[in-house]
Amino acid sequence: MIPKIGVENWVGTCLARADRRAVGHVLFAVAVFGVVLMIGWLWLTVLAVPVVLELAAPGLRHFFTRRGTLQLIERFPFRPVSVSFVPGRRIGRQAYLKVDGSENNLRLPELPERARILVRHTRRVWIAGPDERGRLVAMTRGLAFLVRGRVVER
Repeated sequence: MIPKIGVENWVGTCLARADRRAVGHVLFAVAVFGVVLMIGWLWLTVLAVPVVLELAAPGLRHFFTRRGTLQLIERFPFRPVSVSFVPGRRIGRQAYLKVDGSENNLRLPELPERARILVRHTRRVWIAGPDERGRLVAMTRGLAFLVRGRVVER
């Protein structure tokens, strides 16, 4: 088990990295929209709005759910769980993880490829939760990555 102080420091590092990643998504979307507006074609601007919203969605999702993430971290201690990927359930950056010894899966909406490789190699994530509604926070050790997820039935 990891000492409590080490977990708190690592959670802070992961949360700071998630904040920076979210700001990056939003700023990139704003920059893309600025370039489209500079071009000045009305039809291109109209077509770019859904694309810009899709680019900003991960960052906006993070900021809208940040308070709930902090509440979950404060309420539940992090604990390691052994996981493996559910075959055939990859949809974009979303990941489904099968928890060893449980009848439920974890659904993580954003799991970049570097985190996938780490989880596939270590077969372990650290989770805080789930709460009564099935929400949890998952993080990895060795790569500063923290994301909200949900427990789903198999």
